[in-house]
Amino acid sequence: MNRRALLLGTLGLCTSLTGCASGGDDAAERSTASTETEAASTTETPRRPRLVGRSFTPVRADACPADGALATETETGFSVVGCVSGATECTIARLTRADYDADADTATLVVEAVERTDVKNCAESPVARGYEATLRFESGLPGRAVVVHDDADGRREVARVDADA
Repeated sequence: MNRRALLLGTLGLCTSLTGCASGGDDAAERSTASTETEAASTTETPRRPRLVGRSFTPVRADACPADGALATETETGFSVVGCVSGATECTIARLTRADYDADADTATLVVEAVERTDVKNCAESPVARGYEATLRFESGLPGRAVVVHDDADGRREVARVDADA
């Protein structure tokens, strides 16, 4: 029983000394390899825009843009003023989607007209519901922003902004 413990201890000692007793060239190569890896990891990859904020506020539909929405580029993103159309007085504007597709370099804002479920007996009458929305980015702006409405007039693109190069 003691022989096994002695043999295992000797084997462990020999194994640990093998790394120390090896030639100095391997140690120098390992040092160079780790330096090369560190240099490669410090190289910066190009930064893409990142969506960091969005806001959506229903507003009065007093001055609806002719095309349904007006999108403008700002210093940190895009600003949109628009109106969706509904079929009844119970229609509200709702932000359905606000995202950024890095592969297409496109920000998309989708606003839909939905019927309130908490109200009954809504008069059937075409209405416009206004909104203001913003998308905020850091690390630059996307190449394009697209605004889509999904309302009583169907689903369609109503505004597009190509960012300044």
